[in-house]
Amino acid sequence: MRCALLVGSLLVASPLVAQSASGPVTGTALKTVPAMPPGTPDLPRLMTARSVLSLPAAAPAEIISYGPSPSQKVELFLPTANAGAADAPRPVVVLIHGGCWQQKVSGPELVRPAAGAFLEKGYAVWSISYRRIDEDGGGYPGTFQDVGAAIDALRGHAEARKLDLNRVVLWGHAAGGHLALWAAARHRLPAESPLRSERPLRPRGVVSVGGVGSLQKWDSEIRSACGADTVPKLAPGETDARFADTSPDRLLPSGVPAVMLHGVFDQVAFPAMGLSHAQDGRKAGDRVDVEVAPVAGHYEAIAPGTAAFVQGLSAVERFAR
Repeated sequence: MRCALLVGSLLVASPLVAQSASGPVTGTALKTVPAMPPGTPDLPRLMTARSVLSLPAAAPAEIISYGPSPSQKVELFLPTANAGAADAPRPVVVLIHGGCWQQKVSGPELVRPAAGAFLEKGYAVWSISYRRIDEDGGGYPGTFQDVGAAIDALRGHAEARKLDLNRVVLWGHAAGGHLALWAAARHRLPAESPLRSERPLRPRGVVSVGGVGSLQKWDSEIRSACGADTVPKLAPGETDARFADTSPDRLLPSGVPAVMLHGVFDQVAFPAMGLSHAQDGRKAGDRVDVEVAPVAGHYEAIAPGTAAFVQGLSAVERFAR
């Protein structure tokens, strides 16, 4: 824990950069990074979004629409049945992609390599897309309503596709990590919230990979990484009440165990963000752990073949047992 706090405090001083498939999307740096002392070892070469996109990626078995927008779709990946297990319901990993909550940054293509790795372990993969803040109907409340609707749509396909609704794990990267934590807690939404839905599907656990558990606490960092209008579009208004139904920490306790996984060199969602949410969750009575992946930045933990990805996979397997 102490190591995570120290690393987080160091990385807060770094400029925050969101990487798209076509290059970096930069915001205003919080502070200027001071020169490193002579003799300090160079940082390891870290992966980018392009690095992840160059990895082998699975092809979805089916694309399912849950609304009229092109972004309101699910990519369903189904593993090859093992001999004698053809009729056994499969555990499900719900992938929620990141990209600064923006269509122009990245989308479901960035988590297709991860989908393939989960398939190899025998999981069905339900990879959701949603309207983002730079799309018509996105932002508040559309982005949140889409995520909830896409997850709940699992119920309508579970029997035919042999999906085990009792073993559903949410796995979200970056902005998707925030949305995964929110989705796991949405049964606690205020009655008057337009984001509330009847009988939201409850997962067995959440793995937030480079995600954030509080829009309120990390408002300025999110704006710096993703743009000044990001948080206002996700949580419009002038008072703290705007976070009551959009910020996962305001919905604690969720009753759903979670793992906050962060690369030690992640400058977008540094380890202190995960530690903060773990502390908030534990104070509320939830089981929330924070894991720091060594020699990893923002993308290693979504890249099969890395030690960081194995950490997230292990967390999924613990929840899905």
